[in-house]
Amino acid sequence: MKKLLFAVCLFCSTGSITNAQVVDLKVIDNGSSGPYKAIAAKEATLPDFTVYRPKDLTVASKAEGKLPVIVFGNGGCSNTSITHEKVLSEIASHGYIIIAVGPLPKEPRVPDASTPSKMLIDAIDWMIAQSKDKNSEYFQSADTNKIAAAGQSCGGAQVVYASADPRVKSSIMFNSGMGEMTMAGASKESLKKLHAPIVYIIGGPSDVAFANAQLDYDRLTHVPVAVAGLGNGGHMGTFGVEFGGSFSKIALKWLDWQFKAKSSGAEVFLENDLTNFPGWTVKAKNFASK
Repeated sequence: MKKLLFAVCLFCSTGSITNAQVVDLKVIDNGSSGPYKAIAAKEATLPDFTVYRPKDLTVASKAEGKLPVIVFGNGGCSNTSITHEKVLSEIASHGYIIIAVGPLPKEPRVPDASTPSKMLIDAIDWMIAQSKDKNSEYFQSADTNKIAAAGQSCGGAQVVYASADPRVKSSIMFNSGMGEMTMAGASKESLKKLHAPIVYIIGGPSDVAFANAQLDYDRLTHVPVAVAGLGNGGHMGTFGVEFGGSFSKIALKWLDWQFKAKSSGAEVFLENDLTNFPGWTVKAKNFASK
């Protein structure tokens, strides 16, 4: 009888470990400013990534429907998203699931590894598998028909690499552009493989990526493309500001327009309504209404 009870207890314990998703977490900016308090999470089956997401996926997905997914590459193609966590947490708090390259960052540290661009594809594969698993939190909460690739600086080159994947429906280049560079498995030739709308969010002329972003914009003739520039933003923009500052806000305008059919994004990017974005400039082309 004792052996039977022990076996039952062991089964229950093992089952709960198997079904648990989050094994460690961190809260940034008090959960950020959106309607769904966000966390940065370490997932049991995804230790080399960090998932920024609403803490309560059930509440968020009931209110929003299934949540769009973003895969994110870091500046320097590094293995930590800590310098980007304010923007990522803020976006997540508005009803998005973001899988960032690198383990859950608990404190600032010098990145100890450069990461391959294929990790963004690995993140997509993982989320699609999770969305099909009835025991996963993401089964009824992740919309794998709405996947974006986003990244900062070198992570933007990873975005260009990953955006050739037909599952990527939109791309965000923070402080990034290919120009004449070859980096992270991507080059100006890779731009020809883009098949979905892309936006460059840059820090104005003081951003070292400014010229490359402009070159990419000029070269892209086959997909909708926009450039949003913060005049004095520099290469890190507002990544270090509470709630990610205006970089978060303008990225959300893009994402909500592309994935949630919110027309205010079209007003910003196509009609240059920058009332709530002082210091920003925007240009766009190849959109149906342009």
